[in-house]
Amino acid sequence: MKPRYNERYANDPTSSRACIKQYRKFLAEDVEGISLALFHYRGGKEEFDIACEYCHSNDAKDRAAGADAMGQLGWQDRTFLQESLDILIPMLKDEDDYVKYCAAVALGHRNHPDAIPALLKLTNHPDDQVRYGVVFGLLEHEDPRAIIALITLSQDKNSEVRNWATFGLGTQIDTDSPEIRQALISNLTDKDHEIRGEALLGLARRGYPNITQELINEWRDNDISSLSLEAAEESADPRLFNRLQELASIFSDIDDEYFTDRLNCAIAACTPAPH
Repeated sequence: MKPRYNERYANDPTSSRACIKQYRKFLAEDVEGISLALFHYRGGKEEFDIACEYCHSNDAKDRAAGADAMGQLGWQDRTFLQESLDILIPMLKDEDDYVKYCAAVALGHRNHPDAIPALLKLTNHPDDQVRYGVVFGLLEHEDPRAIIALITLSQDKNSEVRNWATFGLGTQIDTDSPEIRQALISNLTDKDHEIRGEALLGLARRGYPNITQELINEWRDNDISSLSLEAAEESADPRLFNRLQELASIFSDIDDEYFTDRLNCAIAACTPAPH
């Protein structure tokens, strides 16, 4: 593995303590866009110790900032992995729901199976944000227990929870089962087009035999999601070609490079072979 290196962060003179202090300040003021990237990039003993200090504070916002700091230490190197698990897993029992949420998300970044049992205990938590954190914490785990929880959460009353759980089932694991397929099929009629798109893509990846008809149904009007186009590309069914050509004409002037790329890729994948 290549050593992590980022020129911007390597040359940043800001101290790690100043970095998390600023993050904590803006967390209290509910300001978005303040990053701990420099802190995470360094990810050394000093940063781990500072994160520990915050995690053990009597102040809930401090603990939340500490969990956020702990979750991505060392970026892909996941420095202090076991030590961070030993701190973050008990934080799922914190008296403050926002701290629970931050700990669950941090454990998602740590991505270790030891966190699964504690996360499962919060699957039915009354707070929407905590349940969202549980979904994030369980992403990419092929463990049957995690999959069962994601299936449950894919039918959650909160749309953001449903969306991420459907995403987790659809594209973040390779496991295929009747239960996973049924959860995805159930979300083909969700009122949220992004959730429907995640379900379509997940089913297309699994070779669902009715995917072509489901895509045609989805495209009856012109509210087209990029995810549904990805599903079409995955299915590569020539029966979709004519409708995709129609969509290309309808959206010829759209100022959305990603959408246009997805549409062009879907057309290329579904182009009939020459006779």
